[in-house]
Amino acid sequence: MRCGAAEVRLELPVGVPMMGYGARVGTAIAEHDPLHARALYLEAGGRALLVQLEVCLLAVPQSDALRAALARRTGLATGEIWLAASHTHSGPETGMAASLAGRALPEWMGPVHDAVVDAAVRAVATAVPARAGLGRAPVEIGRNRREPGGAIDPEAVVLRVDRLSGSPLAVAFVHGTHPTVLGHENLQWSADWPGAAAARLREAFPDAVPIFLLGAHGDVDPRTRGLQDLAVPGQSRGVGFAVCEALGREVGDAVVAAAETLRGEDLPIASHATRVPTAVHGGGEGEAAHEKALRRRAIEAAVALGLDPDAPLGVARALALERERTEGLSRDEARERLARVRLFVRDRTAARVAGGRVADVGVQCLHVGEAAWLGLPAEATAELGLAWKAGRPPGSALLSNVGGWLRYLPHPERFRAPHGHHHYEVLMSTLEPAAGLRLLAAGAALADAGGRPSLG
Repeated sequence: MRCGAAEVRLELPVGVPMMGYGARVGTAIAEHDPLHARALYLEAGGRALLVQLEVCLLAVPQSDALRAALARRTGLATGEIWLAASHTHSGPETGMAASLAGRALPEWMGPVHDAVVDAAVRAVATAVPARAGLGRAPVEIGRNRREPGGAIDPEAVVLRVDRLSGSPLAVAFVHGTHPTVLGHENLQWSADWPGAAAARLREAFPDAVPIFLLGAHGDVDPRTRGLQDLAVPGQSRGVGFAVCEALGREVGDAVVAAAETLRGEDLPIASHATRVPTAVHGGGEGEAAHEKALRRRAIEAAVALGLDPDAPLGVARALALERERTEGLSRDEARERLARVRLFVRDRTAARVAGGRVADVGVQCLHVGEAAWLGLPAEATAELGLAWKAGRPPGSALLSNVGGWLRYLPHPERFRAPHGHHHYEVLMSTLEPAAGLRLLAAGAALADAGGRPSLG
């Protein structure tokens, strides 16, 4: 087994727009804790390069371009390269809209992309003989934001990679809770709770690179937040840095405790990747049917906003009017009207986010020993993560926002739930309701086709 790890600090100026909250006003004014690009290279029979970038989101075309650049620089196949956003809501605007429209990215993203390439190239170039151990740690800093007692994954998967001397080279951990302890009022760069967890790992293992990978988190918020309800304004307000650091340290303590028990071995590595054609909402019925469905959504939104249903309605206008036109209504009525507006916005923008009415969704599967990691370019909900892990070897995990972002990926049951159309995850999804389980099935086919990896 040969492994390498590297990290590069992101040098972000003040005055740059931040990403993650529509309610945020103002640009970044300072750095609270540094953001990084981090990379972990694993080679043992097969190869994998895990690259984590501490930003909120990357568009799929942006991620594809970066992975192609990494493939050219490292000699790895793009299917062996995992590019994952940490999803901090206190990072820079990454130019997602520009990327989707084929326009130039913001100037500050050039150095960010350079940092990704630098970290990845260094991780591959500095690979040394190594051993690794895979384990689990109990972690419950999150709660289901959709219903009390709803699904969460109460653990972190921990991968410790050691040099042959026994000193840790890297400690990676996967957990599914939104990095949103800090809210829209925060104007300082921060990696949120994963940054505080990484700082704790650095204390325990000073020579190791700490790498956070976001698990199935779509409907799981930090326990500092309540149930999410579009009819209640201001819900994206967070808490202070002290609480953020305490939650991160709680995770870090659990990961450290688990990592200290792991003993290194030669864990075989195998990477597999495919693309799965998947329709967006209404996109699989043909162009004429899709346009008819979009027109129906527009009429429903116009009526909800008290507008002429026969007049054209654009996304920007609908979003600008939604609060004004629902103010003073009962919460139930406001919730229903807001849902109609957001369903229109969701379906009208889905093809743009996905690159067409049918998206070629990237699915990646990584065997780490017998465990199977599934990477998807969306915010998978906890139910999907638990479904992936069910019956699979310990240490298996579903990773979100790998290879870009196609918005939320709920379990199909969420679309059929009572008042499911009020739920943010459904309203912020892109792909048709059956997509979640279909993508899990594609991942399972990859995992099974690869068989048990070996060192040959």
